[in-house]
Formats: sequence, structure tokens, C-alpha cells
Amino acid sequence: MKKLVLMFVLGAICLSACWDSTDLQDIQYITALGIDYDEDEKDYVIYGQSVDFGQLSVNQEGMNQEKSGAWVGKARGETILMALENFSSRSNQVLHWGHVNVIVYNMNALKHEPLIDINEGLYRFQQIRTTPWVFGTQENLEDILLLTNMFGDIVHTELFNPNSVYKERAFIEPLTLHQLMRNFPEKGRTVVLPRIGVNKKELKNNNGQKKDSLSSDGAILLKGGSEISAFTDLQLAGLRWLTYQTDISPLQIEEEGKTVAALNIIRPKSIVDIEVINEEVYFDLYIDINASLLDFPPDETLGASKTINELLELIKEAIEKQIRDTYRLSLEEGKDVYSLENHFYRSDIRSYQRLEQSFQLNESSLRNITVSAVIEHTGEYEFYRDRVPKEEQKR
Repeated sequence: MKKLVLMFVLGAICLSACWDSTDLQDIQYITALGIDYDEDEKDYVIYGQSVDFGQLSVNQEGMNQEKSGAWVGKARGETILMALENFSSRSNQVLHWGHVNVIVYNMNALKHEPLIDINEGLYRFQQIRTTPWVFGTQENLEDILLLTNMFGDIVHTELFNPNSVYKERAFIEPLTLHQLMRNFPEKGRTVVLPRIGVNKKELKNNNGQKKDSLSSDGAILLKGGSEISAFTDLQLAGLRWLTYQTDISPLQIEEEGKTVAALNIIRPKSIVDIEVINEEVYFDLYIDINASLLDFPPDETLGASKTINELLELIKEAIEKQIRDTYRLSLEEGKDVYSLENHFYRSDIRSYQRLEQSFQLNESSLRNITVSAVIEHTGEYEFYRDRVPKEEQKR
């Protein structure tokens, strides 16, 4: 019997155990990362955001709007990897980088070195996954990483949940790190990096205190090793009509400075046709959209200001104008906002290889834009049905 017990004890010693485990409260979880570059010191500057998850629980009194439970650390290094290692060495606790869900690049870093070279250091730092959301900014990174929503919650903001905002108001498609690294080196592809900004003193609580808030601020266009360019949402208004992921996006129709109608454009579909004539490349766009009427202000007689057919023509004109205006603005900055070169490369590789050296977009390259529109929903307003004849409503 004693021998049996002894064998059991000796066998148990060989079993694995949790001798090297670390308690959760002894680990700092890095949830967001900021990357900047200091031209004076010639150093990369890394900002790491860590959240006290105990502050995220909601009690009966609600969340504390003054204390977000987050801190932002800072470290420098000649390379990204050196900065990350210096960040870890300065911590007095174990750091876990596997929960990084957001990476924000300052414009200084993007101007200093191509994005693919910056991210190579992140890929070599094995703890960081390839799934974080990525953004660019011209703001101070500490300010960006410490901003909360109106209830003092730091993780339920547009940084950590860009898709929730994009589904309701689609302008610039959210981007993840692996999507960015997949698209950046692709031939003729322009990467549209969402830009995040700060609205100063936009939120106000019941005590009269005002606070800053995060907001979408357009995008930064990146292509190969060329210079970067930043654009606002308004300047990139035409891009959403050629983005496959666009679900719902607002459109306001104006005529002579007055609002004629406000609509939601639902799931636009686009096709790019390419034709090569005398060594010149031309692009024709076909856009198919469904619309939902939100507001239809009456004229001074309280009658219908426009018939449905007239409204459809105005929608087509507005969308075509936005597409051409965005294209023209991007050309002025030397950018191919719609990645037309990539469409050419994919659709006709032989012609592309033959014309690659001389290929250059100009205003006439975007030849025809054809928009097909249908108003599916009118909002079921009685005043609308009274003002518009039934035969017009069916058209």
C-alpha cells in the first residue's frame, strides 16, 4: 500500500501545474497603440493605452464621467521595435499586447517612412495581432487615446467600434491592420486610411461641463512611396458610391441654395468598364442605387416641390457631381482615389504591362458616369401622398 501511495505521489510531481501563472490583476493590458515620429530627436514615439477593466462595470449610479480608468504610457526608440521594447522595460508590471484593438498613426510618422516599413516592426513584435482597427490623425496622440464617450467610457468610442457608426452613416470604410498591409503593396491600389479628429467642447453634461469628443475627419490617401494627402469627408463624398461596403449613406439634394430633399442611399453597386483607345485609357462608371426619402420640403403653396421623376434626375446629377469632384480633387494632389489603375491592372494585365510606363490619369480619363436610381421608400407620410399624384408615386 505504501509503495502504491509513493508511486502516486512521485507520478503527480511529473504532472504540469500553474507554477508560472500570473494573476490577472498583475497584468497591464495594452488596448490601443499610437505611433508618432519626432523629427528633432530622430526617434519614433510610441503611446500605449491601458484600461482598468474594473472601471468599465456599471453600477446603479452609472459610470464615473470624470475617471475613465485609462492611462497612456510613452516610450522612444530609433525603430518601432526598439520603442516597443523600451515601453515594456519601463513598466512595473507584466504587459500583455494581445488585446491591442486600435492603432493610430500620426501624420509625422506617415510622412517620415512608408507605412509598410512602419508596420514591419509591428509584425515582428509577435504579441500584436493583425486585426486592430487603424486610423491616421493630425491631433496629439495622447489626447486621442484619452478621450471618452459622453458617459466616460473609453472603449465604446468610434476608435474601438467604427463599424457601428459606419453602418448608420457610411462615408469612409473602416480598415484593419491586415487589410491595410494586404492592399498597400498591391499594384495601382490607393489605400484610404480613415482619419480621426477631435471636436472641441462639443459634449455638455447636466452640470454644464463641456468635453471634447472623437469624430471621423475624412481620410489619408496612401499609395506606394508617394507623398501622403489628407482629405475631409466632404472632399471624399464621391468615394462612398464606389465602395462595396457602403450600407446606408445620407444625401441632401439642393437646388439654387435650397434643400429639395434629404435621402438615404442604400447599398449602392458600381461597375468599372475600361477601354483603351490609341494608347489612352478611359474609364466608364455605372452606379446603381436605391434611395429612401427622409424629408421632402413643400414649396410655398404646400404642394409637391418636385415630381418623383424630377427628383430622380436631381439625385443622379448630385451623385455624378460628387464622384467627379472627388476625382478632380484627388488628381490635384496626384492621387488615384478610386484605384482606377488597380482596376486596369486586374481587368487587362497585358494592356497594363504595355502601357505601365506611360500610364497617367487625367481629368478626361474618367469618361462617362451613368447613375441608375430608384426611390424605394417615401417614408409613408400623409403629406407626401397628398402632394404627389398617385401616378407619379408609382414611377
